[in-house]
Amino acid sequence: MAQPEIVVSDLRSPYGIAFDADDVLFVSESAANRILRVEDGQAQPFAQTGPRPLGIAFDDSGDLFVAESGRHHLILISPDEALEIYAHSCRGRRFISPRQLCFEPTGDILFSDPGHGEDGGGSVYRADLDGEVTEVISGLSSPAGMVLSEDAAVLYVSERGSRRILSLEMDDEGRPQNQQVFIEFDEDPGAEDLLFDARGQLYASVPGTGIVVIDPEGRRQGLIEIPGAEVAAMTFGGLDYDRLFVAEAATGSVYGLALEVAGQRPFAGPRSI
Repeated sequence: MAQPEIVVSDLRSPYGIAFDADDVLFVSESAANRILRVEDGQAQPFAQTGPRPLGIAFDDSGDLFVAESGRHHLILISPDEALEIYAHSCRGRRFISPRQLCFEPTGDILFSDPGHGEDGGGSVYRADLDGEVTEVISGLSSPAGMVLSEDAAVLYVSERGSRRILSLEMDDEGRPQNQQVFIEFDEDPGAEDLLFDARGQLYASVPGTGIVVIDPEGRRQGLIEIPGAEVAAMTFGGLDYDRLFVAEAATGSVYGLALEVAGQRPFAGPRSI
């Protein structure tokens, strides 16, 4: 396996990373309250947000969604860089600290909110195409990263407070059921972000440890070491979608490395099915 190489450095607490349709890398710089656009190893300001932007994701129309934890919003940045609040509450209850997000095949977006910490008050919410929000899962302990299986039938959620990853089957109405513990981390802290590769292996970014590779049965298969102790969000990219990119806050860098297997492409809306 290739060694991680710096893609861009000198960032202030990079967290979320995503590629647009033109394979340009975008990074949320959480300590600087902005989104950066990275080309040829150079980072340029793309949009100023509110405090602590974290997870980011593009839909298939080029809109960039941002979990803005400091102002408790889910925001949308259009291709012309116009910014709007997409969602801020569910049934009158304000979000606490939106963290990570991922799209469903329908174009609805799922996002985690750890609440006030490890008290079991964390949730996963769904915002539909009109910005209407419903609570999908409640009672979680500091939920963070999420990823859907390739057929969108199972949702995996990292529950950092309990140091485990949960799996939940999704019914035809998009409601979770049959919650199971997929893997528990005995000594490591919980995972910050989750990705699948094309073989069904789960990649979990675990602060203080690196990228833990887990087989489809929930068994640890390997470890990808990344410089620094604060690995955050990940994404796949590259011409054959076989390069893994990882944001790391302690070194203020985004790293990239080649893998032997391609990544599972994320959902990005109705046209991505």
